[in-house]
Amino acid sequence: MDFKFHTHNIHLFAYYLSEKVDSLGDYQQHWLWDKCDELVAKTLKPEFEFSIEEHLHLENKHEEPWANLNRYFSNTDDYHPIYVQHHGFFTDKNGEKIDSNRKTSIIYPVQIYDSYGIGFQLINPTNETTKPINSSDIALANPNNCLILDINQKNEYFIGQTLLVTIKLEKRQQLKQKRDKVKLKNIADKYIESLFPGTFRKPPFNRSGNLFGSSVFEYGIIRASKSYNHIIICFIGDDDSEDKLNKNYSQLLDLFLFRNKIIHAYRQVRKIEKDGKNKSRDIQLDIRKSQEFNDSELDLKTLHELLVRLPNLLDEYAEKIRFIKEYQNIIVDYYQNYSDKIHEIKSDFPNEDLSFLEMFTERACSPFQKRVAATVQFFQLDASLINNGIDSIKSQLAIEQARRERELQARITGLSIGLAAAGTVAGNLASSYEASAIPDENCTTNKNCTANKNCTTNKNCIANNNWYHFGRSILISTTGGLFVALVATLMFTKMNQILLNRLQLFVRSRRKVRLDD
Repeated sequence: MDFKFHTHNIHLFAYYLSEKVDSLGDYQQHWLWDKCDELVAKTLKPEFEFSIEEHLHLENKHEEPWANLNRYFSNTDDYHPIYVQHHGFFTDKNGEKIDSNRKTSIIYPVQIYDSYGIGFQLINPTNETTKPINSSDIALANPNNCLILDINQKNEYFIGQTLLVTIKLEKRQQLKQKRDKVKLKNIADKYIESLFPGTFRKPPFNRSGNLFGSSVFEYGIIRASKSYNHIIICFIGDDDSEDKLNKNYSQLLDLFLFRNKIIHAYRQVRKIEKDGKNKSRDIQLDIRKSQEFNDSELDLKTLHELLVRLPNLLDEYAEKIRFIKEYQNIIVDYYQNYSDKIHEIKSDFPNEDLSFLEMFTERACSPFQKRVAATVQFFQLDASLINNGIDSIKSQLAIEQARRERELQARITGLSIGLAAAGTVAGNLASSYEASAIPDENCTTNKNCTANKNCTTNKNCIANNNWYHFGRSILISTTGGLFVALVATLMFTKMNQILLNRLQLFVRSRRKVRLDD
């Protein structure tokens, strides 16, 4: 399909954190500027040896929240661009006259609070304004999807971007198409299809509205986090609308930063929440399993390992809550900045309808704040459950340890009783056998030998008889002692088990109530 445009320009607003944040991993301080150089090379000429950092003032920390980074205008309050053309690039530092008909790209490098930003204008990328623009001409403006800076969404320091496409219809079509929103919506849809060819996931249509007298169509749904890209197609209604848009360009540069900053903070919170819920699910499962152990299955090693993991998880939760509250503050602060910026635009253009921009605060900012508050509450409640789990496991370990110590004590007590009984039995048996011992017939027959002190036969007979009775006493006493020890051990163990089982049932019932609460 042919697009009968008078002109179409692409405005890329992109933002990157200016400082390292521990929770976001490794920081690539040149990332945004390298992407800008790639844009210049891919959209203008590959042979361009353009380095935007050569034109930037990045050495000093800026005291003001807004700072122009153009090295040659670093002391001014206004944003000053860098102009790039097919034949070269310059910043008009020497008062050089810029031929507006020959410029092809304008770059606004800025710093706003803790973020770097660029406003990259791609002017008439086809250089064909005298004939209708077709879909292949539009595709030339985005070779290899270079307009999507973080196409794989891997850089956590990249705050986000907004693409604003301004389309100026032919004068004879302006009035006609202005009244027909359906046809304009159809053109906007086709433009998106042409700008992002191939397998790139196109952002879905979100809503339409009006801005500075122009019809605008917004693409990109925030909740579709994996494919979210913010694109606005703006059909310039007339010269007055175009003039208002140009005058508010720096305001839009700020406004889109505030918007992307809020969304970036919210997405970071959702990532933390997702990670926390996955860990919480696993931990709660481990705690539940520890409660379902039978006495024979209870593994002290497993419980000890769990008792080590849970406090570490609590420390991790505390850190996550701190990060979430930081992002919560960011959402609140930049929500206020966003609202203040809209009021600032209204003060300059009191009769303008800015509901298209204001809708973001109603549809996104307020729900974001509620969701983040709910996330904080989730981690706090989960931390309380984990604390209960720790107390529960400690009680369980104490009971199990007491049970095993009592079993050992019962065995020792039973054995002691058995040994004492064995000793008593042995003594009694020895005494009884000594008193009632019957001499051997062979020893009593020889009376002379009995009377003779030197007779060895009598001594041997008496000795043999004593050893015989001693052995029998030891055997009987040992057997009896072991029997007594066994009975005593079983009795003490059973009594201890009954007491501990009752205590365990009580503790488990209390623990279940605490976890359910």
